[in-house]
Amino acid sequence: MTETLSTKAQALDYMPWIGLSEQERLQQDRHQQQLASDYPCTFGEACFVSPQAIVLPDKLTLGDRSYIAGGAIVRSTRLVTGSDCSINSYSVLSGDITMGNGVRIASHASLYGFNHGYAVTDVPVFRQPLTVKGIVIGDDVWIGAGAVILDGVRIGSHSIVAAGAIVTRDVPAYSIVGGNPAKLIRSRLAGEAATTAEPMTAKEDSVVSIKDSMESEARSLGEDTEYSKQGAGPRAGDAPVFRTMYEQLADFSKQVQVQLTPLLGFYFATIEGEKLFRDRPGAGRTVRAYCDAVEIAAMFGNLPPGWTKEELITTLESFQDSRTGLLPDPWSLPGPEDRPELLTDHLSRYHLLAVGYALEVLGSTLPYPVAVAEKMDTATLYQQLNSLPWADNAWGAGDWIDCYATGLYHNLKSFGSGKRPDDLFGWLATHCRRDSGLWGLPTAKEGWLQPVNGFYRLTRATYAQFGLPLPYPERSIDTVLAHSRDRRFFRLEALNACNVLDVVHPLWLCQKQSDYRQAEIRTWAEKLLGEVLPFWVPGRGFAFQLSRQQETGLQGTEMWLSIICLLADLCGLSSALSYSPKGVHRLEPAYALSVE
Repeated sequence: MTETLSTKAQALDYMPWIGLSEQERLQQDRHQQQLASDYPCTFGEACFVSPQAIVLPDKLTLGDRSYIAGGAIVRSTRLVTGSDCSINSYSVLSGDITMGNGVRIASHASLYGFNHGYAVTDVPVFRQPLTVKGIVIGDDVWIGAGAVILDGVRIGSHSIVAAGAIVTRDVPAYSIVGGNPAKLIRSRLAGEAATTAEPMTAKEDSVVSIKDSMESEARSLGEDTEYSKQGAGPRAGDAPVFRTMYEQLADFSKQVQVQLTPLLGFYFATIEGEKLFRDRPGAGRTVRAYCDAVEIAAMFGNLPPGWTKEELITTLESFQDSRTGLLPDPWSLPGPEDRPELLTDHLSRYHLLAVGYALEVLGSTLPYPVAVAEKMDTATLYQQLNSLPWADNAWGAGDWIDCYATGLYHNLKSFGSGKRPDDLFGWLATHCRRDSGLWGLPTAKEGWLQPVNGFYRLTRATYAQFGLPLPYPERSIDTVLAHSRDRRFFRLEALNACNVLDVVHPLWLCQKQSDYRQAEIRTWAEKLLGEVLPFWVPGRGFAFQLSRQQETGLQGTEMWLSIICLLADLCGLSSALSYSPKGVHRLEPAYALSVE
């Protein structure tokens, strides 16, 4: 009987799929608790880590029903898996590795999400610094026995890597690849010509979790696609050339840079000797159009064509009211009921952001402090915060906070103010909902749209701007991802820059604090990139509502360029872009708020 139990226990280490008894589950729970006390580890439901595996991670997150079998080596790695993933016997995982759901790694496979530096020839390789790009694997991927995946590779969902393959380049979704270096054997999609694949000899289960599509992973600004070609360029009869998402982003960035001057010139006008920008040709004059033009040019280190820096600064400074510090729109003035001391005019509020940051981009500042923010005492602030429309217009509430906090920021940075936003952060900390991680409530008409969009506006100017941690980032991620599946707002023909930005930025901000659901977020971000890039109109930019390409404008262009940068950063691909957002949508904190 003892021998039988010993054999059963040994079998469990190397074949975890046979299942655990109640006693074995208790032993496994204790083993996981010990691992979590030794290393930063998080385990989902019904996970298994064999005590016969060597697990020495920098950080480990296993999704539900995922396992690491006996003999596997997980070392010096940041490993994040989805659910139903298997790391089988004698596989080796090292470096930065992220995988989706249903990923099966066969015995003796090796994944190396890092590399040795070797650029300097007079220094031994082992003394040169390591580099890390990371490996990202989609959903429902089978990696065969003895395969090797090298750093920087991204493997699309529903793909198969043949036994013994050496994968050095990205693999599109639904592909079978094999050989050294690995090449495309065939596509798994119906209608594709079949080719005999190399044998794969590992015991693996398949868990299908279709989130990606071949189209979103392989689309490339109207050009054809293929996994890998060797030698000279494509010839007649060749399969089309696949470009990785990294390559697509790099090409897109180059296109925008080349087209920048004619694009901005398209929205430039001179009326009665006065130079100006319009959001779209024939549109009415706005303050924001000047700021969008400045920020688009600044993304690439340029000025808008036809202007000097001094001319732009003088024009932008002229919009500020010296008494209040606000910036009402001279072509759409607030009505007589406006109470500037309570920030009641929405255009004045947004222009504080747009003009203030555009001036910073130009190396200047607002000419006057924001007096209405400086003079508001805590009692008045709390009265205003409590009266904001959190139940049915949380976006409007977030917009108000965005302006107030930005006013304090400008006063602190540019005018030596001693007034800090501590009372504001106190109110936010005590009013953030623990169940959703957001402020405000969903509505019957729009679901989570208002609270999610409001979350972006208020966190942009507070937690992001001052570099402070969010109250409940994981609950925020849950709610924002749930909202991103609302087809009323997130089907392709309905996408607009505001709704997408107000999901992308919160996910990006939360991911600075937590790796929670990271693989899912990366998959979602890469899919969205594939959908957005083809809507660029050469020499015109983007439309605010993506599918209305005849309505391109400065606002849509500035916002979508910023969104693309955020999406790329979520995917670990931001280095492909030759630009970064400036001003309102910059990625770095603007002011380090010391915590005493």
